[in-house]
Amino acid sequence: MQLANVTTPIRTNIVDIDTLLASEQSTERVFIAAQAALDESGFSEQCPHYLDALGTALSASPPYASQVYEDAYREASADRRWMAASLLTNSYREGEGATRLWSLAACADDPGIQALLKQHAVDESNHATFYLALLDLALPHSVDDEFREQLRQLSPGYTMAQSLFVVEGSPYGRAPTIDDFIQMNIAEIRTTLHHLMQRRALFACCDEQALPKVRKLLDRLLRDELRHVSYTAKLIEEMSAEAGIERLIDLFCRRFQDFNDITVDEFKQGVFD
Repeated sequence: MQLANVTTPIRTNIVDIDTLLASEQSTERVFIAAQAALDESGFSEQCPHYLDALGTALSASPPYASQVYEDAYREASADRRWMAASLLTNSYREGEGATRLWSLAACADDPGIQALLKQHAVDESNHATFYLALLDLALPHSVDDEFREQLRQLSPGYTMAQSLFVVEGSPYGRAPTIDDFIQMNIAEIRTTLHHLMQRRALFACCDEQALPKVRKLLDRLLRDELRHVSYTAKLIEEMSAEAGIERLIDLFCRRFQDFNDITVDEFKQGVFD
């Protein structure tokens, strides 16, 4: 498998955030997020089967980022305590995601795929600390000092200099498959949409002095999320040559429905992360 182009560095400052935010239809916003990721990394002309599968999945299954969902998020995020808890949840999930990716990377046979998964794991490990930094900046004194110190453990602290290993007890100690990358891709698009809602909420509650640092962290998070969308899309496209287009579309539709179901269940519980 040729992976040289997958590592093309993502360009900065060309994400049309306003277009994403202004998109009223959730289906449109999901597709725009994927297209923006591919455009940024230069893959927009290289992933036709991926885009076809994504479009089919969107038409077959109601998108998880509906307007009623966003309205509920906006109402909930007006509560500073809820917003603080949401940032802590994000930190926890990024740390957990990092350990899953680290285990998958350790078992990847292809050196290129291994490097991409390792970088993704390091990114998510860093994101766990970013969300804690956002908590400190936007909602200072939300947690006491002792608990704040314990929160450092949410990040596994991975770096590219470390040697890979399978995390003890992880069910992800196996070679990654196209199904894994499809689930990653959908999850990263969902995270991107959550990020856009969270961005508005944090700007609303943040004081002017902290705003530049908050914006810088959020921009870094958004660039990382879009880079994750693009590299997984490129791998999905390349793996589809072996898996077959019909299987690609079937997997995309089933996994998209899975994420819809998860999001709806979380929504009923008042969870939006």
